[in-house]
Amino acid sequence: MSASAMLSPMLADLAPPPPRLSATDSLFLDFDGTLVDLADNPEGVHVSTELADRLDALAAHMPGRLAIVSGRSIAQLDALFGPQAEHFTLAGSHGAERRSPEDGHDQPEKPAHLATATDEMRAVAEANDLYFETKSFGAGLHYRRNPDAEPLALREATAIAERHGLTLQPGKMMVEVRLPGDKGQAIETLMQAPAMRGTVPIFFGDDVTDEDGFEAAARLGGAGVLVGPMRDTAARYRLPDVAAVHSWLAQALENAE
Repeated sequence: MSASAMLSPMLADLAPPPPRLSATDSLFLDFDGTLVDLADNPEGVHVSTELADRLDALAAHMPGRLAIVSGRSIAQLDALFGPQAEHFTLAGSHGAERRSPEDGHDQPEKPAHLATATDEMRAVAEANDLYFETKSFGAGLHYRRNPDAEPLALREATAIAERHGLTLQPGKMMVEVRLPGDKGQAIETLMQAPAMRGTVPIFFGDDVTDEDGFEAAARLGGAGVLVGPMRDTAARYRLPDVAAVHSWLAQALENAE
């Protein structure tokens, strides 16, 4: 994505979003770095009962208009949220798979070369002290505990993605190879659902992988909310950290009641 596509090229800071949700809004939330703090590895993340209950209450207040849009697979989100995950619309694997209470689980076929690419990514991780993450439709190399390995991880993942015709997806202290799809496409598809059609999308995200989602929200008349330090972004608003997102959600829920 070029800098010219961004809405804040001069890096002027962004205001926080107003803490309110109307009957014509749909809420889209990234997971890692937005709803939960980043951990050294993906398995170190925990969803508090307070967060799960707050999202549950929001989902009940805005039926069919709350979605979690994550790079994690839906299986991973299910494990983190437990039975409450069934109450939300989920777009997992960067939008490659989707599930809603109304429409069930929509997921692509797994091509044979995905398993080969996953094995190759695992071998790179084991040989270079990287954390390996397997996903339903991809695999990731995390180098948060070994930052000097970033060039190697990017080089090896790029080669694997090109060899197998997969999408290369850099992220915060990680890189993955996966099936095609992005969060912008996921939001655009979800916005066609009856409950969301004609509403205004608001998308919270922290990573460069969320920029497609910010752009899609803007195209559809809504806005993106960057979580974390200011950077070049297509988001209209910003919150400083995960704790601020939790406070915003609590205030939005209170204002809605």
